[in-house]
Formats: sequence, structure tokens, C-alpha cells
Amino acid sequence: MIKFYFVFLLTIAFIILPHHQTYAQKNMLGGENIALSEFNFVHPMTVTTSKEMDIVKLRIKKGVEPQLTAYKLLMVDANRAQHFVADPPDSMFVIGGYEPNSNLKMIRPWLWRNCSAAYASALAYAYTGEERFANKAVEILNDWAKKRTVFTGHDRGLQLGSYFSPMLYAADLLHDYKGWSELQRAEFKSWWTKNCLTETYDVMVHRDNNWKDAGLLGVMSAAVVFEDKALLEESLNELSSYFRTRTDKNVNEKGSQWKIKKDERGVYLPREVIRNDGRSGLIYTGYTLTTLVQCMEIARYAGYNFWSAKTQEGGSLQDVIEQFYSWMIKGDVFPWNPKADRTNEYFRYNVFEIANNNSRLMPAITEWVGEHRPCLGAQGDDYVTLNKGDIPNDQIRLSPLKIGDKPKK
Repeated sequence: MIKFYFVFLLTIAFIILPHHQTYAQKNMLGGENIALSEFNFVHPMTVTTSKEMDIVKLRIKKGVEPQLTAYKLLMVDANRAQHFVADPPDSMFVIGGYEPNSNLKMIRPWLWRNCSAAYASALAYAYTGEERFANKAVEILNDWAKKRTVFTGHDRGLQLGSYFSPMLYAADLLHDYKGWSELQRAEFKSWWTKNCLTETYDVMVHRDNNWKDAGLLGVMSAAVVFEDKALLEESLNELSSYFRTRTDKNVNEKGSQWKIKKDERGVYLPREVIRNDGRSGLIYTGYTLTTLVQCMEIARYAGYNFWSAKTQEGGSLQDVIEQFYSWMIKGDVFPWNPKADRTNEYFRYNVFEIANNNSRLMPAITEWVGEHRPCLGAQGDDYVTLNKGDIPNDQIRLSPLKIGDKPKK
């Protein structure tokens, strides 16, 4: 049986990895590509790191906020998850929101309740060392891997990237857990690589709006969990391209920075603000930023800072987030549609919490974050306030780096 999984994984590697490398070389135009020749994986490095967790543990011990309250909420979730029973189907047909008979109101909660239970359990284990939490996370991961759920439908890659990536956060946090056997890990990797990664990879390379960011998050997280250097390298180059001029088929205006645009209307995401004649422009900007800020953090853990990166027009992701705040939270007039949807259920709070730790945001956002903790929201890291609240990345704040520069050790 072990030989079978070894051969299967080698087969997957030969099929997928050459395509990864070819695409990265073809699409990274201008400047040098990121190369991870000297890079070594450490775990965890999807939603937090051991160094950051040590700081959080100390803050919890001393009763410091916002960690103390956020930790208590995690433990409530993790203890509740002890009674959770995973429910993976044989197949899951994902019908998009713009298609007749869309089933996203069923699919999204289905994916989210499973990955959230796994992630909460794994994170509780990482903070407490209690094996009962780790065992529950392993149980959920194993149940899905054994079922080998197949995903079909037009929206599968988008939803897997944005609503199922916490399964990978759990796997990352369990990297050194001896209760998750090598055979079980291989089974999980085999299933995820074949049935999940292929879908998120497809949208990462073939889409240019919020789909791409969801796919990028799924790919970067998988690259970390499975220690796939070539895959992480490619995804970092894709992220780097957000700040460069692209001339490939995904560019919406030839010769422009399609991901981030700066003009008299502000700094924004041109592929999102126009959605539904601007009515959904803010909602889709929020969708994009929710997954994108998590990609930025994985990149930072890999040694690459994009928080200080700017486009040729001078726009940065910080500018986009501050502009989004002005339109979405303050209620400033949205140029594409003054009646744009600002429905509260769509708010993605993790955007501001993560950005607040990596950029000198306008004071109003810092104040807003403090008033809305813990920062929750579907698609986001539900425990971002616990993992990152008021733990500034001083290296980036005080010494901004250029794209491709590695932080000083």
C-alpha cells in the first residue's frame, strides 16, 4: 500500500510540476523572477509562525488584549468541534452565484463548517498542546481524504480556494504531530493534490479577478503544506506580477497594471469595481482583499515583502485597503455607482486586522479595528485577531523592502 501511494505521488509530480515551472517562466514579464533555491520550509507558515505564536502565548498568559478574549473564543469553538462529525460527500457539484439554481448557500457553509472545525482544533492544539484537539483535526482531515471527494461545477476552484483553504491551515499546524501517521498524510496529500489543488491552480493561472486571488491562496497554502518549492515559487511570482506591467491574456488594459489601478478616482482593483455596473464593486473588492491579504502573509513568511511594493503608477495594496475603507466603511461616494452595495454580511474584517500589522494605516482604520475585534468573517482567518492582533511586523513598518528583497535576519 505504501509503495502504491509513493508511485501515485510521483506520477502526480511528473504531471503537474513541469507545467508549474513553464507557466511561471512564461508569464513573469519584466524584472527577475523569484527563485527559492536557498529556501527551506518551516511550519507553521500559512496563518502564523512559531515565533508569532510564542508572542501570542505570552500575551495570553499575561492577560493582554486582544489575544485574551480571542483565545477564549477559540477555545469555545475548539471544544464545540470535539463533537463535530465530518460530512464529506462522494462528489460536490458547485453551481455559481450567477447560474440558474445556484447552490452556493448550501456549498459554502458545508465547506466552511468542516474546514473551520479542523482549523480551530489544530490551532487550539498549537496553543495548548492538548492532543484531543489535534486528534479531532486529524480525524476531519482523514475523513475527507478517505472519501476522496470529487469537486465539479463551474465555481469549484473559486469556492475551494476561498472557503476550504483552512483545511490546509490545519494540516500546516499539524506538521509535526506524531498522531497523524505518514500513511494518513500521504493519503491526504494524494486526494488534495488530485481533487483540490488542480482546481485552485487552474483559476490562479487562468483568471484575473477575485477568482485568481482565491486560487492563489489555495495554491500557496498547498505549496507550504506539501513543501512544494516549485509551486510556492510560481505562486510568489504570480503575486509579484500584481505590481508589474502584464501583457499576457489576463490583462484587462494592454500595458497597464490590471490588478491595482491609480487615477483621479483613487487606488482600486479595476476588475472588481465594475462588477454589476458598480453595484457590487465594493463587495467584490472585499472578496479579493480577503484572500489576497492572506497570500501576502504567506509570502512574508517565505521571506518576500509585498506590503511595501508599489506599481509603476505608485499604487500599493495599502492604498487599495485605505480606499476600500473610505468607500465601504466611511460611506464616501463610490465613483462607479453611488448606490453600491455595502451589506454588512459581506464585510471581510480580516483585511483590516492583517493590514494594520504590516502598514502604517490611517488612524481611523486602526481605531475601527480596535472597536470590531475579534475580526471575523467567512473566507477570512477567523482567528486573525488572536494570531496577529497588535503584533506589528516592525521589520516592514520601519524598513520597507523592495520587491524580491529578503528580510534581514
